[in-house]
Amino acid sequence: MFLADIRFCTEENLSQVLELDQFSPHPWPERVIAGDLRGGRVSYLGAFAAEGQLLGYAALGEERGGALLMNLLVSPDRRRLGLGLQLVVAAAEFAADMGFSLLSLRVRSSNTAALALYKTLGFRVRATQQHFYSNGDPARYMLARLPLSLRALQ
Repeated sequence: MFLADIRFCTEENLSQVLELDQFSPHPWPERVIAGDLRGGRVSYLGAFAAEGQLLGYAALGEERGGALLMNLLVSPDRRRLGLGLQLVVAAAEFAADMGFSLLSLRVRSSNTAALALYKTLGFRVRATQQHFYSNGDPARYMLARLPLSLRALQ
C-alpha cells in the first residue's frame, strides 16, 4: 500500500485535478471543477505524493440531506495501491465530522473493481438505476452507515 498525503484540494490544484480528470471516461466540465474548488458545494479530497503530485481525488457533496461520494478517480499508473481506499475512508470521515450518518454513491454496474472496494467498506447496493449515465449505462446506488467499518480490511 502506498500511503498518500490526503488533504483538501484548493484552487491552486485546479490544473492537477483537470489533468487527472481526463482519465475519467466522462470528465467533468472545467467550469464545474473550478467553481467547486473556489468554494462550491463539492469538496475535493486529494491523494498527494510527497513531492505534491496529485495521484487521485474523491469529490464529496450532498444529496437529499445526506453525504454523497460524487466521484472517485485514481491515476491509472497508481491504481491497485490502496489510494482509492484511502480516499473513500477520508471522505467518509469528513462526512461523519460534518454530522452525516450515511454516505451514498453511484457506481457503474460494470465497474467490478469499484463495486468490490465499496462492498469491502460496508456499502450495500440499495437500488439499480437503469440508464443513469449519459451513455445509457446503469448505476448501482450504494449506501453505508458512518463511521465505516474497517474490520474487513484487517
